[in-house]
Amino acid sequence: MFDTLLHSEWDRAVTQDLFAFPINYHANRRILDDGDLHYIIEYNRDRQEKRRIAYPYEHVKAPFDNNKFNFNKIKDKEILISLDNDEQTDKHLIIINNAPIHPYHVLLVPDRQLEQTQILTIDCIVFGFEFVAVSAHPYILAGFNSLCAYASINHLHLHGMYFPDRLFLQTISIQYYEQ
Repeated sequence: MFDTLLHSEWDRAVTQDLFAFPINYHANRRILDDGDLHYIIEYNRDRQEKRRIAYPYEHVKAPFDNNKFNFNKIKDKEILISLDNDEQTDKHLIIINNAPIHPYHVLLVPDRQLEQTQILTIDCIVFGFEFVAVSAHPYILAGFNSLCAYASINHLHLHGMYFPDRLFLQTISIQYYEQ
């Protein structure tokens, strides 16, 4: 149900021409095998050339600057899904990434009106887990990048995307640690 809604809203955004470039459903991909590891390399020329240029941040903890682009400046039609529950004072949003890596690459914006900087919070992590948990797709991911690691917007967000292949990280076994 969630995936159907997300795909439907994404398709609406595509028909409304809200993206920085036409969505390429067949990006150049290459898989390199190195023993147990499988490296997946994707190249999307439009994303390289037409995505929002990152500000030259010198520190990971740069203050929020309302004069720069932030998610309070997006158009309402860029919002795909608005999540709200009784415990929240503000809505968590799933919005388009206007320069997606591939189709259905979205941004997860927790508590947009709080104008939090791109520093990971517990609430943001929980939002990412919830995004993954409500999907029926086995390879849906939520990811984070900080300032000085190519985040182009200093307004707290995660990336959400459906990945066509299982990543190595999803195959390794873990051991629980108890203190």
